[in-house]
Amino acid sequence: MPVLERVTRAVLVRRGVESRHIDTPIARVHVYDAPGEGSRKPVVLLHGIGASASPFAPFLSRLRKTSRRVLAIDAPGHGLSSPPRSTLDPERLFESIMHVLDRELREPALVVGCSLGGAMALKYAQHAANRVAGLVLASPGGAPVDDPHEREQFLRLFQVENIRDAHAFLEKLHHQVPWYGPLIIPDLIQLFKNPAVRSILRTVRPEHFFQAGRFLSLSMPIRVLWGRSDRVIPTCCLEFSSKTCPRIRSSKSRMEGHSPHVDAPRLFMAAIHQSLDDASKRSGECCDADGYGQLTSSKAAGDSHCPHGNRPAQAVPPMSHRESRYPIH
Repeated sequence: MPVLERVTRAVLVRRGVESRHIDTPIARVHVYDAPGEGSRKPVVLLHGIGASASPFAPFLSRLRKTSRRVLAIDAPGHGLSSPPRSTLDPERLFESIMHVLDRELREPALVVGCSLGGAMALKYAQHAANRVAGLVLASPGGAPVDDPHEREQFLRLFQVENIRDAHAFLEKLHHQVPWYGPLIIPDLIQLFKNPAVRSILRTVRPEHFFQAGRFLSLSMPIRVLWGRSDRVIPTCCLEFSSKTCPRIRSSKSRMEGHSPHVDAPRLFMAAIHQSLDDASKRSGECCDADGYGQLTSSKAAGDSHCPHGNRPAQAVPPMSHRESRYPIH
């Protein structure tokens, strides 16, 4: 087990977060399941290719203060999940996520997905719209890249074979390569030798990309975060999202690269809180706190009791810079 995964697991378990595995037809999928202390909707966190649930640890710990439950999932062959039982292509990856969420979600949740996790979140919303209260998509994948050269360049970025490739990947991944970047170069090279990662990249076909009009039926609030300095996902993908998702709110920031949860963690957390507010208003819930600790309500701002019997959400200050930094995409 990698050091980061082992340390993260130990810290979260000490804080009362459950670490367990769920059997799916694809693999034994690891989840962090955090019981919440607040009244807001549950939150699901989905990572991108080659990453894991570990970078979500600071957000998981803080979101549970205002939400009823927070669930972070390791994809098959990633983090603490077992390797897939057979070739892991995009369909099998989604099947594993779908199996976990179909089993675990007892009420509609806000589903947050980064990169490939964003594509999985969108697909799940189409599969089970009644289980998804809203979406936060950070630099989401899945949109078609029609230019063959651009598509080849995109896939080539993930072929990290040596130190030079690893440096190039980090430079494209982040708005500004963090101080620990050189320290994780060896781990990054090993990470992209992961058979699960290589399998996903090898099996991607044009038919796996989303088609225009596919998500027009989605009615839940959708918020897309896009870094102005994102050099991983082509900008045509943002244009596709804006045209095909009718409920979308798009946000671009100069501070963000491809990984806003690492490059701009405060903005990332604020977007989740704002989306929780949107989801609560849509369902008639109230007594929510925004990302800066301000109490809001579907009634008057001074009303401190929720007619639905929910406890007022606790005010949570913005994340500190130090606690938000995690050394993985």
